[in-house]
Amino acid sequence: MQKLKALYWRLFIIRLSFRWIFNYNLGDEVVFKNQVWMLAQGVKSPVWTLSRSEGRVEAHEDQFRKVHTPRNYWRSFTSGYRFYMTSWYSTWMHQGIKPWMRGCRIWGK
Repeated sequence: MQKLKALYWRLFIIRLSFRWIFNYNLGDEVVFKNQVWMLAQGVKSPVWTLSRSEGRVEAHEDQFRKVHTPRNYWRSFTSGYRFYMTSWYSTWMHQGIKPWMRGCRIWGK
């Protein structure tokens, strides 16, 4: 029974992680002013810090767009998967999803 429960939560986390693919995530490649940059900081979302070898700049989400490549999508998916597995998997395995958790900003868009 425990293995089925673990499988359920892993599949649930995989489903949630797919929501991260189209959102902005740390490490994503984005196009800003016709150049490819990497998202380096997002604490002040919707303003992000973009990084390149030339330096760093801050830009609003409206000023850049995500690069649509399989590598970028895979990176976003694995970011979500690692986040849920390290932060929530154990809690959900033992307690399930409590009502207060639904108010957290962890569910993706």
